[in-house]
Amino acid sequence: MTRAPETTKLLYQHDGMLLTNGSKVVSVTHVSGLPEADSALLKKASTDELDYAVVTEETIFHVQGGGQPSDTGSMRAEQASFEVQAVRRASDGRVLHFGRFADGCHVFSPGQTVQQAIDADKRLLHSRIHDAGHIVGLAVRQVATEHAELAGLTELKAQHSPEAAYVEFQGLIDGKYKAMIQEKVDAIVDRDLPVEVRWWPEAELREKCVFVPSGMAASEAGQLLRAVDIVGAGAYPCGGTHVTSTKLCGTVQVRKISRSKGVSRVSYMTS
Repeated sequence: MTRAPETTKLLYQHDGMLLTNGSKVVSVTHVSGLPEADSALLKKASTDELDYAVVTEETIFHVQGGGQPSDTGSMRAEQASFEVQAVRRASDGRVLHFGRFADGCHVFSPGQTVQQAIDADKRLLHSRIHDAGHIVGLAVRQVATEHAELAGLTELKAQHSPEAAYVEFQGLIDGKYKAMIQEKVDAIVDRDLPVEVRWWPEAELREKCVFVPSGMAASEAGQLLRAVDIVGAGAYPCGGTHVTSTKLCGTVQVRKISRSKGVSRVSYMTS
């Protein structure tokens, strides 16, 4: 019987301040030898620039998902150094770290312990942008409760990257609300509210979160689901990385509100 691959433990979901960690290598595969399902995790343009996919027992590298880009950084062992440029999670729970070895003559071996290190500045940037997106979502909700014509707005998705940051809603948000949303955003940031990671049973998560994506459910009875709680403002189901208070997001600017086919996109930036 073929043994099912073990899932990679996501250390960053339990300790977002962990910037280095030692972990054992499970596999090292040249991208040309990856199964189609694994190579499909990256666009072809990306796989052409990356040489290997490394899987470890656990990882501190944030996996791309939930609108947040993946971490980058390095893995090092004796006579081998691997630059991590992209991180993806396979459907079976393995985390693939894509990148290049500094010296093609030396690669990791399964069972070898490597030292992982993430780019701390990039992690902080992504965390700030991510939490700013949650703040924008909460601000829009606050404005919607005060204006009847915005009743029924439903969040669809969000993107929290330096290149494009926005929150999308089903429903139309007129441009006249931009200043009001900005005012609510500023208030949440200025209050310096704690940002805390929670693990809740599904029923509690549905009760306490302001929005739960359709189709989200615990995979087994009693499973705890992860959420981020901006204490005093609202919580969201979330698997990403976060700052510890709203002021650490910096200045959050609502850039514009665009509308198309019944969907409104509220774009923002941080500085």
